[in-house]
Amino acid sequence: MATSYQILTHRVKADPSRHILFDNTGDFVNAVKAWLLKRTNRTSLGLGIDCSDSLLYEGVTGYAKRLIPLFADSETNPFGRHLVLLTKSANVHYLEGLPTGNTVVSFSLNPKKIADLFEGRFPDGLRITPSIDERLNASRKCEWMGFETRWRIDPIISVEGWQSVYREFFQKASSFGPKRITFGIYCQMGTGLRIFSQKWGLRPMSWQPTGRLVKDMGSHIQLPRAERVELYSAIREMVEKAWPPSMRPELALCKEIGEVRSASGIPSRRCNCE
Repeated sequence: MATSYQILTHRVKADPSRHILFDNTGDFVNAVKAWLLKRTNRTSLGLGIDCSDSLLYEGVTGYAKRLIPLFADSETNPFGRHLVLLTKSANVHYLEGLPTGNTVVSFSLNPKKIADLFEGRFPDGLRITPSIDERLNASRKCEWMGFETRWRIDPIISVEGWQSVYREFFQKASSFGPKRITFGIYCQMGTGLRIFSQKWGLRPMSWQPTGRLVKDMGSHIQLPRAERVELYSAIREMVEKAWPPSMRPELALCKEIGEVRSASGIPSRRCNCE
């Protein structure tokens, strides 16, 4: 998986096309050790949950190798908190031989046709992210190792023929056993995407939403509620038909209001990072 990164030791103007890595990893690990011993209502720590990836640079940072044993040990983790690793990579070989208690490995997935729209390729055509099949196989390896596995299918994009695209994906994926699948629909932070694209000279997205986007939650703009309910309800029915009841994963919605959760039949508030 070819990428470019910067190791930063001081404040610099970052290039958005290159990932940022900080070299003070020991400070982060020590902060986690202290947090695990504190009394707090927070029950989990997400690594790579937002705008980052937990395993992409594990070979450089070694975060998972250093943190997973802390969460698995009752002495260093007396309150039983859990670590959530979210990734678009397939780098699960770094997890081999590590304890599995209190660690969740969550894979960011989508049908190939959808992932190809926003995950991107390098100028020579090489995929920036591993294929969906590679990530599904990595999910199965994590199951075999004994980790709790989850999937995050986000963003759901209603391209032409999306019903058959997602239905085929779930039918194919139903031989896997994620404990939870979290769904999210495409949204954006107001005009932020356009402003950043103009500032950094980024290429326009290969897909553009055709429907009307509205401000419904904070500063995000997204599809109107009725359309979100329709999409989520259809996706829920696909999952229910694909997995037998005894193996069916728990379903949850990410950053969604109660009215939509209830109307779509996915009332759970337990998102991916909980």
